[in-house]
Amino acid sequence: MLTDAKIASIRPPATGQAEYPDHKVTGLRLRVGTGGKKSWTVRRRVGAKIINRKLGTYPALGLAAAREAAIKLIGALERHGSTESIDRTFGEVAKLWLAAKRAGKTKARGRNKSVDLQERRLDLYVLPHWQDRKIAEIKRADVRALVEPIEGLVTPNRVLTLIKTIFRWALSKDMIEASPAESIDKPNAEAPRQRVLTMDEIARVWAAAGLLGYPTGHWARVLLLTGQRRSEVAEMRWRDLDLKAGTWTLAAGDTKSERAHMVPLCPAVVATLESMPRLGDYCFTTTGDAPIGSFAQAKVRLDKWMASRGEAIEPWRFHDLRRSAATHMVRLGISETTVGRVLNHAAKGVTAQVYALHSYAPEKRHALEAWAAEVDRAVNGAGSENVVVLRQ
Repeated sequence: MLTDAKIASIRPPATGQAEYPDHKVTGLRLRVGTGGKKSWTVRRRVGAKIINRKLGTYPALGLAAAREAAIKLIGALERHGSTESIDRTFGEVAKLWLAAKRAGKTKARGRNKSVDLQERRLDLYVLPHWQDRKIAEIKRADVRALVEPIEGLVTPNRVLTLIKTIFRWALSKDMIEASPAESIDKPNAEAPRQRVLTMDEIARVWAAAGLLGYPTGHWARVLLLTGQRRSEVAEMRWRDLDLKAGTWTLAAGDTKSERAHMVPLCPAVVATLESMPRLGDYCFTTTGDAPIGSFAQAKVRLDKWMASRGEAIEPWRFHDLRRSAATHMVRLGISETTVGRVLNHAAKGVTAQVYALHSYAPEKRHALEAWAAEVDRAVNGAGSENVVVLRQ
């Protein structure tokens, strides 16, 4: 059996190469050339084929490490008949995962709207380090070493979540035996965002949105009055609307929560939608065949409009409009249960989940109409009698 002492005593052969088998790991061999170079190889029969695989050179790859590598390689050969499972690089697996995500074949929630952002994070923070790194060789320490130096409060956490997701997918596809990213805590503690716009701030956003025009201005106003998620409103389709009944029905696949959802549309939203052109399937579009994006650009334009009018507000995000709508509805006396149904939060109980689409429909309509009236008062003044169609 090979030992470090025995390996050190081996002299180069006069000609050719000499091989010394390791009797502890069958198939592992130390190959010694005439120049004294010593290298590790694994020789294994797979069916009718004999595979020879070089592992590394000695002493850079020590005896213990060579045995560990040989065991992994032999295990892969026995399970899969090839070494593909241990040869895959992280970059190759990430590419496969992205393709599966775009095709909707992963277990990710929703419709994978964030795939472009995740690809950018991979390109910026992960692939420069792990593009050609064998995924089976990545250790927990490697994950920490990659994530912890990333600057920012939120970004390191998002990158860690992305890495965990890819490793879990690779594990589900039998590409790896275990994920090195599990049980690693987020580098930074994130306080939940609490920004709620005042009614005066909401009035300023409403007015600025009117200056943007179609489609982003109309989208921002519908976003505010419905309290739904920005991507769900952006991808609103005409076919899902019944403007006479004042309803918007989302299939489970169209929502982040993967729950079908019916949103009552107050008269102000119906009037806004009826005033818009129909350029294709999507209500809010610039191309006619795709929904609007570039939310950040729309936000910059809104802020510039408000600043130009001397009405700038404290830093905010579009998602804050959803939180603000919910908070003000509760302030108006709407029950938290009803507000939760408006926001499409999970209903408790099997019956509630099965019949959640049309349950609480009258309560949801009352809540959203009360919210629209409150916005109208903020925009047009306390004495306004127009509580259904908000004036420009």
